[in-house]
Amino acid sequence: MIHRLTPVALAATLVFPAHAQTQATAADLPTVVVTGNRSPYVLPATRSATRTDTPVEQVPQSIVVLPKSLIEDQGARTLTDVLRNASNVNDVDERDANNVPFKIRGFTAATVVDGVAMPGYFGTQESLVNVERIDIVKGPAGDLFGSSQGLGSYGSLGGTVAITTAEPDQTARRRVQFRLGSQRERGVGFDVNQPLGADWAVRLVGEASERDSETDRVFFRRRALAPSLAWTPSADTKVVLKGRYLDNTTLDYSGLPLNGTLDTSTYTLPRRTMVAATDQPDTTNTSQGIHLHWMQRLTPAWTFDLTLAHQQAKVDQRGSWLVDPTGMMGCFGFGTATPATNILCGARMWDRFKTTSVSPSLTGRIEHDGVRHTLSAGLDLERTKDDAFMIYSNLMGPIAMDNVSLVGPTAYPVWSEPLEPATPDQQNRYTSRVVYLQDQMDIGDWHLLGSLRHSRIDVTDINPAWGVSNVSRNHRTTPRVGAVYDVTPQVSLFAGYAEGIKVPTVSVFSTPPKPEEGQQKELGLRLKDFHGLSATIAVFDLSRRNAAVGDPTQPGKSIQTGLQRSKGVDIDLRWRFARGWTGLAALTSQQARIVEDTNAALVDKWLFNVPQKSARLALRYDAPEGAWSGFGVGLGMTYRGRLAGDNVNSFFTPAATVWDAQVSWRTEGARYGVGVGNLFDRQFYKPSAYFSGGQVTPAQGRTVTASAQFDF
Repeated sequence: MIHRLTPVALAATLVFPAHAQTQATAADLPTVVVTGNRSPYVLPATRSATRTDTPVEQVPQSIVVLPKSLIEDQGARTLTDVLRNASNVNDVDERDANNVPFKIRGFTAATVVDGVAMPGYFGTQESLVNVERIDIVKGPAGDLFGSSQGLGSYGSLGGTVAITTAEPDQTARRRVQFRLGSQRERGVGFDVNQPLGADWAVRLVGEASERDSETDRVFFRRRALAPSLAWTPSADTKVVLKGRYLDNTTLDYSGLPLNGTLDTSTYTLPRRTMVAATDQPDTTNTSQGIHLHWMQRLTPAWTFDLTLAHQQAKVDQRGSWLVDPTGMMGCFGFGTATPATNILCGARMWDRFKTTSVSPSLTGRIEHDGVRHTLSAGLDLERTKDDAFMIYSNLMGPIAMDNVSLVGPTAYPVWSEPLEPATPDQQNRYTSRVVYLQDQMDIGDWHLLGSLRHSRIDVTDINPAWGVSNVSRNHRTTPRVGAVYDVTPQVSLFAGYAEGIKVPTVSVFSTPPKPEEGQQKELGLRLKDFHGLSATIAVFDLSRRNAAVGDPTQPGKSIQTGLQRSKGVDIDLRWRFARGWTGLAALTSQQARIVEDTNAALVDKWLFNVPQKSARLALRYDAPEGAWSGFGVGLGMTYRGRLAGDNVNSFFTPAATVWDAQVSWRTEGARYGVGVGNLFDRQFYKPSAYFSGGQVTPAQGRTVTASAQFDF
């Protein structure tokens, strides 16, 4: 109960007495302009939370902005490296990146790039070389991105990871980056921007990188290319055309069994152990698309926006895993992993997406009777083809009937390639038509938001191999309302309510699925440059109905049942507390449980792989002047509480704290850096997301990376 009063109590203690005193003496004091020393990690405005340019402190919902400067200072290599700096966003191990999306406040989040959502299989693997900023919007929002339904996305009921990429401008620049590190890491990136006269500019950004891991045979290879063209014939017109190509390749990793890792009573598995068939083919993720954004100012008050996008994406995943030959689930689940009697199963999962989206919108800023309105209305239209198959080796799954021993010399059977069907088993089609209306009102110290979003989502799910032929027509109107009150120019209170829906499309259902429904209530306090401190403290209550869970009577299929709920407190702080010094904190305390379920064994269980407590603290010093000018050093700590390893909470992985450090030196035209991850080589295990849990993954050990960046 105490934590629910925290934002209000803090505001009353720190703000209201000072505010009252200011009112009492205002007539006797001259006007004073206060200028703050804002942290370099604070950006003042966002489009991702409202689809309009809005000051962050006027958004009645938690939002955390992670700028490019933070990515560079911490030497981040992956999206997980960046997102750990926002509270209540789970990390995704690179070895699990093909199996699970990000979660925010316990539920799945959509990854959106320049307003277009990426498919669920790709959202965790975006390249950072082209990223300008990342906005974390927590919880569902009734008027955000229609694209959260398309491309086979897992949905945005937990929130949205909104990525904004670089675009051409009128400043010529050349940049090249190099990386070299442990585990045979090597990489190169480049960014070339060139004006073509006063109206045109072109940009080309890309990277090529490779790295091994502590797990035998597992590697990560990425190729990314992002060309773009901008045309700005006047101050009223801007057209940006962006291309995108991304290729991620790895060797599929199914995790390690509990026996030999968390339980070492009978035998111990080396952390580097790779359970996989000999000569197992690589797993590939490729994504490519084209994106057009046209902004046209019609009058001083009204602006028209149009986004057109076409995306294609393909995952080709080949994997193998151990099962117990005496188990009842066969190749549909994991075995107990005995020392010497195990069967290795294999499968190939192939999925191809093609989507076309059209999003026109109209935004107007008008004032009437002392009330400033920002009105926006628009359409989100999408059509997606989702063709897929999943085929087991030798039809039933076992790659060979030979027993696999995990002690002594281990010989895995040779990979057996599943027979590819002539046509994909799954042939899904999704059509989404959305209309939304939003009004943001500024009335003195109040900032109000209200929106309605009406969605029609048609899903055709055909999968003859599983006996599925589902057609559904879904209609919902979802609201979003909220208010912000400016207690002082530096302190505000906010409250918000939002709903969202998503028709599940990545599971096999015997009957047409109903939309998943998300609902969030939130109360919070914001500080804006309050003695150098910017912060958001929020109490939230987020629920999810009609969640897809495994069907206990039909292995491989899913049903929708019950209510899941997360509630707690998030705190995000950015503090420039002295010249050259910047601090960052991201703290969470929450309860994320299954509240209702037809399976009584699941009721009151903790949500899979969601921590009850988590924390991120980071400190950075950049010498502002003198002989050490250009020198920077950073130290960070990331804590995750214990994690449920599966839906029935049959085991938990222990809590762990990991430290990281960075040193950099910037001179004119160059920047050099060294980053160390897992500074003290903390060795522990965390849940594997393969088959939705049941195994573990060893956390990444110590890594060292040297980097160099040159501008010319």
